[in-house]
Order: sequence, then structure tokens, then C-alpha cells
Amino acid sequence: MRKTLMTLAAGAAIVAVPAVAQVGLGGAANINAGAALDPAATVGGVTDRVGQTVDSVDGAANDAVDSAKLTLATREQVRAGAQVTDAKGASIGTVQGIDGDNAIVVDGGKLYNVPLSALYSQADSVTGPLVTKLPKADLSVRAAGAAEAR
Repeated sequence: MRKTLMTLAAGAAIVAVPAVAQVGLGGAANINAGAALDPAATVGGVTDRVGQTVDSVDGAANDAVDSAKLTLATREQVRAGAQVTDAKGASIGTVQGIDGDNAIVVDGGKLYNVPLSALYSQADSVTGPLVTKLPKADLSVRAAGAAEAR
């Protein structure tokens, strides 16, 4: 209990210091005390850094997929029975069919909607596995969202 009271008193003293520092000896508030803070510049700086990080990670993922000489898969290549892997070669599942602009991919009894625009094939192989840049975790979320919408 004593430790809690001491912590509470120390916290109150720390919070009160900036307010006391602004009051002059004559009791008038010193408006110019303290540093000027521009919230827009602070938020803009953080947003810029986050944006640069996202761009860097996205660029690395695109380079990894592009280095495998992949091309956008045609509707003919997205056929029933075709294997789908992620960019690292891990199995996503098997194409069951096409529904609109999505390939229906089955794995372990679960259905995943994979956008046709996210499926690639190796340029030198007509019958090789299809590759997607999307991680399987993102596909699971899409499948759950589609099931809830129905």
C-alpha cells in the first residue's frame, strides 16, 4: 500500500511540473514557455516512415516472385486439379473450379477464394503449379468473410 501511495504521489508531482513551470513569480502565466509542437508534422513523419516500410516489404515480395520468372496465369491455366503454392513453394491447395473472378481452392476440406489476378504461372511451364503472392492466412480470412456474407 505504501509503495502504491508513493508511486501515486510521484506521478502527481511529475504531471504538475509543466504546469508550475508556466506560472511566473508574479502569478501570470508564461504563454511562451515550452517547445512548440506541430501535431501534423509529427503524424506526417510517422506516416511517411510506415509508408516507406510497407513499400520496402512489398517491393521485396514482388522481387522474390518476379525473380522466379512468373507471369499472370490465364483462365485456361487455372483449371480443376491444378496445384497452388505460395511464393516460397508451400502448398496452398488444389483448384476445384472458377467462380467469377476467383479460383476456388480446396485444402483439408476448407475452401479458399483466390483472386485470379493473384495467380501466376511459371513462364517456362504450362502444367506446373500456380503461384500466389498472397499468404495462406490472408486466404483463410477471405474464406471466412465470404462464408459470413452468405
